[in-house]
Amino acid sequence: MTLKKSTGIVIIGGTACGPKASARARRCDPRAKITLIEQTEEISTATCGMPYYISGVISKRATMLQRNSAYFKNVFDIDVLTGTRAMHIDRKSHTVELMTVRDGQSSKIKYDKLVLATGSLPAIPNLPGKDLKGIVTLSRLTDADTIHGLVTTKGFNNVVVVGAGLIGMEMAEAFSTKGLKVTVIEALDRVLPALLDSEIAFHIEKHLKQKGVNVVTGQRVTGFEGNNKGWVKAVKTADQKIEADIVLLALGVKPNISIASEAGITIGQLGGIVVDETMQTNDPDIYAGGDCVENINLLTRQPMLAPMGSTANKHGRVIGTNVTGGKETFPGIVGTAIAKVFDYNVGRTGLTEASAIADGYEVITSLVPGSEHASYYPESRDILVKLIVDKNDDTILGGQVVGTGDVAKRVDVLAAALTFGYDVSDLANLDLAYAPPYNSALDPLHHAANVIRNQRSGLARPLTAAEVKRKLDNSDDFILLDVRSPEEYKTVRINASQTRLLPLPELRSRIDELPKDAEIVVYCKTSVRAYQAQRILSGAGYKNVAFLSGSISAWPYDVSMDWKSPLGRLK
Repeated sequence: MTLKKSTGIVIIGGTACGPKASARARRCDPRAKITLIEQTEEISTATCGMPYYISGVISKRATMLQRNSAYFKNVFDIDVLTGTRAMHIDRKSHTVELMTVRDGQSSKIKYDKLVLATGSLPAIPNLPGKDLKGIVTLSRLTDADTIHGLVTTKGFNNVVVVGAGLIGMEMAEAFSTKGLKVTVIEALDRVLPALLDSEIAFHIEKHLKQKGVNVVTGQRVTGFEGNNKGWVKAVKTADQKIEADIVLLALGVKPNISIASEAGITIGQLGGIVVDETMQTNDPDIYAGGDCVENINLLTRQPMLAPMGSTANKHGRVIGTNVTGGKETFPGIVGTAIAKVFDYNVGRTGLTEASAIADGYEVITSLVPGSEHASYYPESRDILVKLIVDKNDDTILGGQVVGTGDVAKRVDVLAAALTFGYDVSDLANLDLAYAPPYNSALDPLHHAANVIRNQRSGLARPLTAAEVKRKLDNSDDFILLDVRSPEEYKTVRINASQTRLLPLPELRSRIDELPKDAEIVVYCKTSVRAYQAQRILSGAGYKNVAFLSGSISAWPYDVSMDWKSPLGRLK
């Protein structure tokens, strides 16, 4: 019997996708010769945990190292070359030219199958002063070590975070936790602009400010100013100069594709390596995965970038199977992300309302406040759900959840619903786990779906906060009807001249106080009573009645919390 020649598998990149691909390949083929190449001195680093290492939540650096070279050799019989940079791929000879980082020594390694898991690089703007000391990025554990040292430097008090994406938000908390004064600058009009619509992002921005973070949106950084020792001392925008001892550039990442591009591997329109569903490139012997590749969006069927450790690990498993003769596929993603920002949790999956409209969808949305579990069970925390649906066929397009309560549970349910093409009726009837410590009888997701079903049937007529705000600013010819109790009204309210207080239990008996020809917008705490009031008024013949979507719990503008006098009966 002739033994099959063992396959030589070379994997470039040792953070997430690469180690996963190598371990999977070994499990699938016990005889393959597998070599993992990493340009830093460490592999399998938990880069997603770096903000928590900097803040001190993760106290030991060693915790960030999931596996080391000895483990891969002893357990998997995988050769790991750390401190080694892949310089050039010769596809014709099936070789990779290597260089040791420490001494510049070059060598070559031959492959039968090659895996590119080269990850991503931080985006660094070409601005005056960008090379000043104290201006840092965060993409590797060595970056975290640098920042860890800076935040403990005596006399360093002011931090500016440029960019309000996921890393920017997590690091704003980390810096603040270390006692530093933090400013976040974002060029767009809201925090987490690529992930959230404005009415959800508002709650994160408001919470940041409550925690002492200075948030500057709608301004671009124009440069950095240094002192006579070469350290940064200020960040400049078109409108102001902000003092800074440390500047974190958190402007996102771009795929690290230079070695692939130089070798003639196809690069896509978004700048990532193009792969098919088996993670194979245009070269049948070269596979790629992780941050360096483009993914398929399962909703739009268009390419998208997804620099997430979770996606990279899924890629790695598929690649490890296929480089050893398997035929596993990776269908794509729906764009799920989540973050902790101080006491708030925020997540999203699928399309935002803005991106759905940009992609040509006609959408219908709901905005539903709720509790993470039964409100009568102790310590229930609040969440706010936004659901985005295709108006033409009721298919779910996306969702966003924010609050102090359990956000991940709802985002994960929505991610599954999107993946399997659920519509709002499917979501409304989904059999979710229920007991008072874990949920209410109807989850906030059920309510969000039912609000849209009520809109579709003509029973509900919600208006967005932006629509109501425009009415408040431009017209006195309507009534903003608050149907909460006087006690609730005293605590917090939308302070506008158009506001009238009429508690819901009194609405039927006092309905004649409302003029039949008036435009009426109703609000309460979460829209439950407001919707009921709308139905009462509609049933009584009022033709121009709507309610504020999400009501005061989701109102993204200023509210009044000072008490002067009740408005009393309607005139």
